[in-house]
Amino acid sequence: MQFIQSRQNKTIKEVISLKDKKYRRKLHMFIIEGYRFIHEAVKAGAVIEQVFFSTNTGTEYKNHLLDRLGKETKLYEIPHELFLQIAETDSPQGVLAVVRAPGYGFENIYKNGFRGLILDSVQDPGNAGTMIRSAHALGFDAVIATEGTVDLFNGKVLRSTMGSIFYIPVLENIKPEDIFAFCEERAIRVISSRPENAKSCYNVDLTGNFFIVIGNEGSGISDCFHKKSSEFVKIPMPGGAESFNAAVAASILMYESCRQRSCEKC
Repeated sequence: MQFIQSRQNKTIKEVISLKDKKYRRKLHMFIIEGYRFIHEAVKAGAVIEQVFFSTNTGTEYKNHLLDRLGKETKLYEIPHELFLQIAETDSPQGVLAVVRAPGYGFENIYKNGFRGLILDSVQDPGNAGTMIRSAHALGFDAVIATEGTVDLFNGKVLRSTMGSIFYIPVLENIKPEDIFAFCEERAIRVISSRPENAKSCYNVDLTGNFFIVIGNEGSGISDCFHKKSSEFVKIPMPGGAESFNAAVAASILMYESCRQRSCEKC
């Protein structure tokens, strides 16, 4: 394990640069924090490039993690004051990892009975992370984020996924026209969620070969999805509220898909 004590160190500078989405996309890497999150990455077989320990990290926790890391992972120990500068959370646990982004493409995600979720200009990191977590939990095959959606590999989104980011293919910064071209090639329906001029989710076939589209928290789906979607779906609200939270709406629609499939594992 190498000891680094200067903020001017090249490795430290590179880690700090990963707080910026421009460098995350350029380097195809992102940061995760905390023992639970790193254990989840190891369990899922993610490629962990580097792990940084604070000098304040307890030996028991450190050894427990070291036993699970591969030999190719580079290990560093740094002063706690420096660790606070590279960490993104207010009260870090004293361990941080740099993980290689999986690099999924359209060619990696399709299978018969495909079910996917599209985040169309979703802005709230908590909503985006919750949608990824729900998609994983409910057996969906992929999550796609259009241009204008919050960066899915920023710290707040990642923490909201609770580790699901490692278990479901995620594509981000995708142009809608590329999505529609893929859907046309594979005969995948695009089912957009909107409150008006839409069918109840109980009356829309959600058993397979579709994307569900969830729009921006304030303005809903973008014009191209209004114009080009195969169908439109809404969730009945007998209580009379104006709308659901975006992540709640996505989770309900994905659960309804599982209900329609009527099997334990969807």
